[in-house]
Amino acid sequence: MIRNAAHRALIKRAATELNENAVNSRGVARSLTADEQMMFDDYMLELNEWDERQTHTLVPGAVRGADGFAYTPSKAATTGARFYTNDSDVYHDPYEVGTDAPSFFKDIRSSRMGDYQAMERLQRNTAARGQETRAGDMTTVAGAGGTFAPPAWLVDEFVALARPGRVTADLLEHQPLPSGVSSINLPKVAGGALTGIQATQNSALSDTAMTTTSVSSGISLIGGKQIVSLQLLQQSGIPFDRVILGDLAADYAKQLDLQVLAGSGSAGQLRGLINAAGAGATTYTTTQPSLTSVTSANSFYNKVIAASTAVHTTRFMPATAVIMHPNRWAWCLEALDTTNRPLIVTEGSSLNAAGSSAGIVAQGSAGKIVLPVYLDANVTITTGAGSATNQDLVYVVRGGPDMTLWESELAVESFDATFADQASVLFRCMAYSAAIVDRWAGSVNLISGTGLVAPVL
Repeated sequence: MIRNAAHRALIKRAATELNENAVNSRGVARSLTADEQMMFDDYMLELNEWDERQTHTLVPGAVRGADGFAYTPSKAATTGARFYTNDSDVYHDPYEVGTDAPSFFKDIRSSRMGDYQAMERLQRNTAARGQETRAGDMTTVAGAGGTFAPPAWLVDEFVALARPGRVTADLLEHQPLPSGVSSINLPKVAGGALTGIQATQNSALSDTAMTTTSVSSGISLIGGKQIVSLQLLQQSGIPFDRVILGDLAADYAKQLDLQVLAGSGSAGQLRGLINAAGAGATTYTTTQPSLTSVTSANSFYNKVIAASTAVHTTRFMPATAVIMHPNRWAWCLEALDTTNRPLIVTEGSSLNAAGSSAGIVAQGSAGKIVLPVYLDANVTITTGAGSATNQDLVYVVRGGPDMTLWESELAVESFDATFADQASVLFRCMAYSAAIVDRWAGSVNLISGTGLVAPVL
């Protein structure tokens, strides 16, 4: 027997679920089994008896029955309405409506007998209840059930900080840095011996003394540290030293590349390409920059040729690379001819191509404009004359043996002794390096000017 309203709700739900679960594999309602039908009939009998009992015990004023349920007066008390239940707009409490209201449980039975109107009411009732939102519903919000559905932290798949690589540094010839030295020095011939035509037999040959000088680089130290609590290291879900040391190593690569590109050669810095002795300059001054143009002053293509030619005529060896920022390369890729065909093609050949592209490249080897093009996100985009700081640089260089980078092994270490009294560990990443980018004057030529104002892509 149903004891109270809460018990009645459980019986009602059980009857509903028993009916709804009686569906075959094709989604069509099947007949209840003998056991299911017996259980369903028992549920219906209990519900009907409870409903009948409630309509007869309602009296004016609040009354509490023997089952502990409090009854209040309503229209049903005077009309003798049968009890109908549901919270949707289809089925209503009998205390609020008359006897003409449909019965939820009767419709369940009738729908199995083929009553389409009963089926339709049940469908509308299900749809209406599915749209209800009640303040008491439990969710994944903290305090309303959310503590039982905690977030997952996939710490072994952590997202490292994105940093540019060392594209330009890797274009230099690499050698291990000798230990026990404070600088790297290379002797250099400054003025060479001369030969000449012997005017007459047995006359003196040309005799001009050679002069010498040297080029050098100090030893730079690039390093960083991080002090980490022992609690974080020991309680982390992954070896946290991998996160720290990996991040330090990535920034070391970036800082070394910046030194090769633009180091000042003083205050512990390397001497970079911008400050190379004898570096040439090609000025690109125009307010109408274009990849190619019949007006030489507007043509970036012409300036690359001019810069590479300056290397050829000074170094007497070919330039090997054009280094630019990814934004400048994107500007080149956008260039179209008068029939809207790209001037730099990705695949195949073209009669009008000003260059070729290796496809979608973020950094490193990207294609060719006269020379192989390398993209380096560490290239400055904030140069300019006067107060202007919206221009980038383009480097045309002869790399390889003309430029050398000496580098020690990257030392990645941890120390706990010094910080034992505070339960901390110091992580350190560092390496020594030296660079000579000006063995020969003219191995570097820089393209700069108003034609290299930051492109609008």
